Amino acid sequence: MYEISVLLRDVWKSYKFGSELTTVLRNVNAAFKKGEMIGIHGPSGSGKTTLLRIIAGLERPDRGDVIISGYNLNLLDEVGLSMIRNSIVSYIPQDYGLVDTLTVFENIEIPLLISGVDKVSRVKSVSEVIQYMGLKGKENLTPSHLSGGERQRVAIARALVTTPSVLLADEPTANLDWSNAIKVMELFRNVRKDFNTTIVIVTHDPRVLEFVDRSLNMVEGTLKEITPKT
Repeated sequence: MYEISVLLRDVWKSYKFGSELTTVLRNVNAAFKKGEMIGIHGPSGSGKTTLLRIIAGLERPDRGDVIISGYNLNLLDEVGLSMIRNSIVSYIPQDYGLVDTLTVFENIEIPLLISGVDKVSRVKSVSEVIQYMGLKGKENLTPSHLSGGERQRVAIARALVTTPSVLLADEPTANLDWSNAIKVMELFRNVRKDFNTTIVIVTHDPRVLEFVDRSLNMVEGTLKEITPKT
């Protein structure tokens, strides 16, 4: 029996722009297994980022259930959602979300500081993830001194430092050339294998889907399974 890490049931989300109501997500249903790497493909503006943010607990759906590792996010207050984001789900935004004035070490340390982890444990956890991500020797550099691929690695390292059950990545290869994009996708594969993490990647690049276990397409605000090639 496999374990479900992410369960979406009849999820809807709309935004109001002036007098216009635009429905971005409609009747989204999906189940992602523990240790599964999912690719969600679709054009810009199709609702992919909104879906990721709802799974991360950064936005609430208008209706429907979002259940992450057994927790129904609809039943949690802001404190509960913060707990989910600090311990169960990590979200990597498209722009990496790094703080330019902080070093690589300090950027990766942020989630542990927010969670109140003691200094000795923080140093141990950050050092381990730096080693794992191949960032040894870059600890004291700021993001402006890193390549695009290195900045993406720092963003992934910061997401991994809390050892989340679910890792969400918004267009992780969009700012990279294809050779670096391949390295990042292989890195996600390693993370999935080494930590049994559920990884959900949204992308507009169909080549990224070659690296995932299962592909879904965002069509008119809902998810459709992409039939594997035989």
